[in-house]
Amino acid sequence: MLQKTSNKTLFSMAILALMLLDMAFAGTGTDSMQFLNIKPSARAASLGDGFVSIANDVNAVFYNPAGLVQSDNMELSFMHMVYLADSSYEFGAVVFPLGEKIRLGGYLVYLNYGNIPRTTENLAGDYLGSAASFVPYDLAGAISIGYKLDSSINLGVNIKIAVSDIDGNSLSAFMGDAGVLVNLSEEINAGVVLYNLGAGSPLTGRAGASTKLALAEKDYLTIGAGVNYSKENGALTGSIGAEYFDRSMFCLRVGYGTAEADGINIGVGTRQDFGDMTGMLDYNITMLGDLGSTHRISLGIKFGGENSGRNKNKSNNTKGKIAPVKRLGQ
Repeated sequence: MLQKTSNKTLFSMAILALMLLDMAFAGTGTDSMQFLNIKPSARAASLGDGFVSIANDVNAVFYNPAGLVQSDNMELSFMHMVYLADSSYEFGAVVFPLGEKIRLGGYLVYLNYGNIPRTTENLAGDYLGSAASFVPYDLAGAISIGYKLDSSINLGVNIKIAVSDIDGNSLSAFMGDAGVLVNLSEEINAGVVLYNLGAGSPLTGRAGASTKLALAEKDYLTIGAGVNYSKENGALTGSIGAEYFDRSMFCLRVGYGTAEADGINIGVGTRQDFGDMTGMLDYNITMLGDLGSTHRISLGIKFGGENSGRNKNKSNNTKGKIAPVKRLGQ
């Protein structure tokens, strides 16, 4: 009982500290680090803002760290995105169990803007020509902790650092995220997350709800909807996404978002069980109208096999019958 109370107090203090940090620096400087709002993961990008209420894979480290408790085994994920113009975006994430109720994870983000030629000028400001090129970049890293408060409420926090560099002129900042994931019923989840709590960072709030429907013995349809609020411009946007999953190997996803950086999303994915681990490959294309399109491809590995967590639940909760799905896990 003492340990349980201590864990609850620790997480409550961590979330309160992040909120107080943002309040203390409210209005100081200008919001920067806008690359933190770019959505990684081919799967999550296709499902939109509602993924904060799904968060049932390693990408919860970015979208909602409270969802990490849904991962029973170590997971890894890597994503490459062909972004706008000549830029590219890389994302890597990991999560692993640390006790019965705690999950530890982390991620790295690297955004490369491509080669830009330096230009020179004389004292009068006249253009003299181009010199060697440079590569502006953004970099961010986070440590994530998810905690199972009780049977229906999960909490999570991220502590992260972000750096932006333009030809040796850099800007860095520490910040955090705080999230909650609530299991409203056997089929419905809800999630709320505050991102980038800290000085001069792009504070964003996201909330969503999702449901999972069994269509056949091995086929499932997950539907999620959510809203996104940006403190910087006061904009409120929304999105909806759906994922059809044939448990044998194939996924099809579609989504639509009202934000300029969302647009129409189409995604596909495949799963392959290798016994002691499961491989995952996902692709997403986001169509942004006049801005063009972006392409994401993600590769994931889940150790312990695709059914390891479900087999454990089955043995604990059934007597010769198939246990109902109690969370939105795959």
